[in-house]
Amino acid sequence: MKAFLKKTGFPISVLFVSVLFCLAYSNHFHNPFQFDDEHTIVSNNYVRSIANIPLFFKDARTSSSLPANQTFRPGLTTLNAIDFWFGGKADPDPFYYHLSIFISFFFLGILLYFFFLRIFDNALSSEWNRYFALFATAFFCLHAANAETINYIIARSDSFSTLMVVAGMVLYIYGTYELIKWLALIPVCLGLLVKEPAVMFGPLLFFYLVFFTEELSLTGLLKKGNRKKLIRCIEAVFPALVLSGVYFVVSKRMTPPTLAESRGGDTLHYLLSQPFAIVHYINNFVLPFNLSADTDWEPVARIADDRVLTGSLVLSALLILAFYLSRHKVTRPISFGLLWFFIALIPSSSVFPLAEVLNDHRPFFPYIGLVMAGVWSFVLLIRTYANTISFVFFRYGIVICSILFLCLHAYGTHRRNTVWSSGESLWLDVTLKSPKNARGLMNYANTQMAKANYPLAEDYFQKALKLWPAYSYLYINMGVLKAATGNPQEAESNFRKALNLNPLNPECYGYYARWLKDQGRFTEAKECLQKGLSLSPEHIGNKRLLDEIRGFENATAVASDSAEARAASHPSPENYLNLSLIFYNQKNYIRCVAAAREAIKLKPDYAEAYNNICSAYVLIGNYDEAIKAGTKALSVKPGFDLAKNNLNDALTRKSKEDELLNPVRKKPTVENLINLSLFYYTNGRYQDCVDAAKAALKLNPRSDVACNNICSAYNMLGMWDQAIEAGEAGLSINPGSELLQNNLAVSRKNRYSGNKSSQ
Repeated sequence: MKAFLKKTGFPISVLFVSVLFCLAYSNHFHNPFQFDDEHTIVSNNYVRSIANIPLFFKDARTSSSLPANQTFRPGLTTLNAIDFWFGGKADPDPFYYHLSIFISFFFLGILLYFFFLRIFDNALSSEWNRYFALFATAFFCLHAANAETINYIIARSDSFSTLMVVAGMVLYIYGTYELIKWLALIPVCLGLLVKEPAVMFGPLLFFYLVFFTEELSLTGLLKKGNRKKLIRCIEAVFPALVLSGVYFVVSKRMTPPTLAESRGGDTLHYLLSQPFAIVHYINNFVLPFNLSADTDWEPVARIADDRVLTGSLVLSALLILAFYLSRHKVTRPISFGLLWFFIALIPSSSVFPLAEVLNDHRPFFPYIGLVMAGVWSFVLLIRTYANTISFVFFRYGIVICSILFLCLHAYGTHRRNTVWSSGESLWLDVTLKSPKNARGLMNYANTQMAKANYPLAEDYFQKALKLWPAYSYLYINMGVLKAATGNPQEAESNFRKALNLNPLNPECYGYYARWLKDQGRFTEAKECLQKGLSLSPEHIGNKRLLDEIRGFENATAVASDSAEARAASHPSPENYLNLSLIFYNQKNYIRCVAAAREAIKLKPDYAEAYNNICSAYVLIGNYDEAIKAGTKALSVKPGFDLAKNNLNDALTRKSKEDELLNPVRKKPTVENLINLSLFYYTNGRYQDCVDAAKAALKLNPRSDVACNNICSAYNMLGMWDQAIEAGEAGLSINPGSELLQNNLAVSRKNRYSGNKSSQ
């Protein structure tokens, strides 16, 4: 029996770990796209054809449908395109993406086994090292915290670049010929094309060579007698460092200027936040109970913050421990593991500020080091007490505890997959664990809006607005909610607010255009989509909606000619009303009114014709005439809900305009003129917006807000030269204005891309 177990024990262990791994992730293959998956995959038309792969390496704008998120990661975009091609469907299917990621994760596990085995053998040769290496591999692959990276599809950038780094390490440390060692740079190069942390291959290889090839400690590096050994290590990693440097330069040159600046604060405050963020990662490694898909951490504001002190003390203690343990060969895997953890975190937890202070999927690559350090510490502990405990109890106790430990992590991973199984469960989890995250609150509200649970959705939107009042997506979604609950004026106001806050976001144009289409304002919708597509030409949702509207336009053009001919040859109230509606949809409000008045000549009590006049005058901004027509429509047909809504809209706008105009008439100030200008902008009266803002500039030529309103309004009118002039004037007053920078970027992009003015 003992001989049988000795012969089959390891294969059985491998089979057990493999089955447990598959069971742990068996429920994740159909988890939907989430968060950044939307703009990098779902709405990104470039990934829908593998014929675009060469373009990915030439133009970073292919990486995302959002200009502010476009980065040079051609390998990542290539992986997304290949998985779409494998799916063979009209739209991306998350199953094929999850399958691809899972397969690469499985191969990462195989490579990690050989990597851990060589590290452990270098420290202390033993026939049991293969079991320890297998346990370390299983620990990493089943760790519940790593489920964040595997479930989040676009985070394949972390898992795949890690696979390539480990592949390079395995090729190098097992390579017996110089050529094989040079071949290790190939997977590293592939990893760099997927995500930047692969640049850490060189530093990691350096410390491997120092510890396990030259057998030096960290303190030994400083001794004169070891200078030749140090030089050999530097020479060995020099090609990898050069490769990383070249990629860094190329990546910077290829990154589009539209890439958004970090909202993670300046470099200093981001750096101050990282020591405690790293403590958080260590805590999640030990106790992965507080994982969040989108945390609510803010940058630390003061160097005297307790979190800076606590984090710095923990990091200092671990680094001192790494120095101390590097002195002895047998403890160097622990030292190397701790250094791996810190080195792998440098791209995301140092002087390079990212949009979020931390993300729970970031430490996927660094956790390899903590697994190595933790498992080898456990191994040394076992060896220390092996002779003081009963052999049978010790042997089977260790096996049972190890199995139980792995099973608990597998269960945690399985549960975490369930959290990622729907938008509702994921974002509810975020709201509970990160209650100060406005984006999480908004996304959970979206799941409730999809279920028509509008009161709860609005409650969460309002909570989010208190936390992040300048977040354009919140106003987009508020617009969608107001439209769904029958408040068209508030819906349009929110859509326009979103556009004003972020005119570089094609999503703002897309959602507003869809609402305009639903309102029958097809020409405006088309113009809005064209502006969005000028920012992101391959945004699949905007392209499809524009094609849909163009199809309608073609049909409408035919219908317009036919309707005019029909009204001329067979004048009737109904024919003129139909013609009026066609002119309305064409945004030709003057002719809409004229056709409706022809209908009224033939049928003086035609409530529908009066309603058309009311609606057209509201959009023109002639509220007095709109109120007259709406009142007449209701006097003829008291229960006419559409006329009632249009009349209320006219009265509300008239009241608001009077409220803003009265102070201007009595004693105009810069503030009340700017408020009036914003009212006109929100209601689509762009020339009136410009006029009011120019009046404000006469009172205060240094008003950057007035310049911004003029720039934004001219953008909506398509008058790019005038918009650029106003935007540049505003930035000369306030160079730090983000709104002015965004609006001016839109003006310049459209002006220099040759888009025609709408005037």
